[in-house]
Amino acid sequence: MKKGLVKIFLFIALSIMFGVSKSYAQDPHFSQFYANPLYLSPSLAGATDGGRIILNYRNQWPAISKAFSTYAVSIDNFFPTFNSGLGFYLMQDQAGSAGLKTTNAAFQYSYNLILNEKWQIVPAIQFEYGNKAIDFSKLIFADEEIGGGSSGSWDRLENEQVNYMDLAASAFAYSPRYWIGLTVNHLARPNYSFLGEEMRYDIKYTLFGGMNIWRERKRTSTVERSFSFSFRLQHQKKFNQADVGVYWHNSPMEVGIWYRGLPFGNQNTTVNQDAIVALIAYDLGAFRLGYSYDITISGLGIQSAGAHEISIIFEFNQNFSLRSGGRRPAVPCSSTANPLSSTQRKYKRNSRKIF
Repeated sequence: MKKGLVKIFLFIALSIMFGVSKSYAQDPHFSQFYANPLYLSPSLAGATDGGRIILNYRNQWPAISKAFSTYAVSIDNFFPTFNSGLGFYLMQDQAGSAGLKTTNAAFQYSYNLILNEKWQIVPAIQFEYGNKAIDFSKLIFADEEIGGGSSGSWDRLENEQVNYMDLAASAFAYSPRYWIGLTVNHLARPNYSFLGEEMRYDIKYTLFGGMNIWRERKRTSTVERSFSFSFRLQHQKKFNQADVGVYWHNSPMEVGIWYRGLPFGNQNTTVNQDAIVALIAYDLGAFRLGYSYDITISGLGIQSAGAHEISIIFEFNQNFSLRSGGRRPAVPCSSTANPLSSTQRKYKRNSRKIF
């Protein structure tokens, strides 16, 4: 009986996925969005003083068999001669017992411009290749289960995988204390349908930013302490989401907590509660290890078992002389935050200003 219920549930999910005339695809989600910077914004490619390799893993709703698992690896580097950053990331998202896989590979280019003695801006562009694939042999439709024969639903399935190209653009502005960025994804609006009809990605807008509330560094040691606030707002078609939180960094450890949802209600005047996220991270020299857990506060409750997320960051070939010049973006989560505070002296760099 339980096996039959699982198949019926799978049919309902697939009917929603394939049978609705207008389907809205949503991108994979990471709670540690600053620990996956290239996915957050192409402008963060080359955001350190040298090279960086990042690994990310997310297991969402582990209590539900084969719900969502997402893997990502990225590498980027800053080239001071050209004042530019290059980045590349590869990500795969797996969902459902039918093995729905979405794979994305993206190349990014960013350019660092100085506005004045405090503010800098980083415009960027991203070129992306995408692939969606599903194992038709694992699909069982309701008319097969009830009638014991073949299903007419198979006639609608034309392709086991779909390939597409996409574009994204972003801009990121920062000072020693404040930062704000905007990313626009799916500018090419690619078609992702398995059915031979038109189902296009909707353009996604991501606005993120924050401020270093306070920061201190002892001159006699490398110990740093800071407290920062950050946010992320996402909009894609009818989907809206907000992340708001704080980070406390006491080198080499960092903790953070933030809220995800829409506490003031959405278009249907319904409060959208999603999760409370807790983070702990630790710096081991050039490595940074981070772990976060999503405490589900939506209707799914404890039945979903929340979400686990792990991040590993490794920095190499860092030109630390650039730090005193204030080039590093002011993003929290690890020592890659801007080392300058509003009380430190103004900085200058031998770089072309745009104003």
